[in-house]
Amino acid sequence: MACQITFQDREVQLNNRKFSDLIFFVLSVAQSSCDETETSYVERLQEMFDNEFWPGRGIDIEIDFPDLDEQKFWCRMFFDTARAIVHGELRDTKYKYWQASTIYLAYATGRLFEYGVQTVEPRWYADTLDRLELRDLINELETSKNNSN
Repeated sequence: MACQITFQDREVQLNNRKFSDLIFFVLSVAQSSCDETETSYVERLQEMFDNEFWPGRGIDIEIDFPDLDEQKFWCRMFFDTARAIVHGELRDTKYKYWQASTIYLAYATGRLFEYGVQTVEPRWYADTLDRLELRDLINELETSKNNSN
C-alpha cells in the first residue's frame, strides 16, 4: 500500500514502510536538534506517528501542519535528515540498499515544506546544516582571499 506527502497539487509518493522509516528518522534528527520553542512540534509529530498514522495515511502539509513556523521547522528537519543519512548517522550503514531512496524522500519532502512556506514568504530558505556549512566555507574563502591581499 502507498501513501503520499502533499502540498496543494504537489506530492511525494512512498510506500508505507518508507513513510514509517522517514518519519522515524526525521523524529530522531528533530529530537536531537530542536530548541525549547520547537519541542512541541516534535512532540506533536511523535503523537501523530504513534496514534494517527495508519497504512495509507500520509501527510497533507496544509492540514497537518497549518502553522508556518512549524512548516519551516519540518522543512529544515527533512533536509537535515537527508544529510544525516548521507553521513551514516541514522542506521547501521553496513547495508546501504535503503539509503538512496530514503535520502531522496527526505529531500523531496523538505522541498514540499519549503514550497509551502514560499507560497507565503517567497524569498524564504531554511537554515539547514548544509546551508550553514556552505556559508562558513564562503566566509573562510573570503577571509583567506582578503588575508592574501
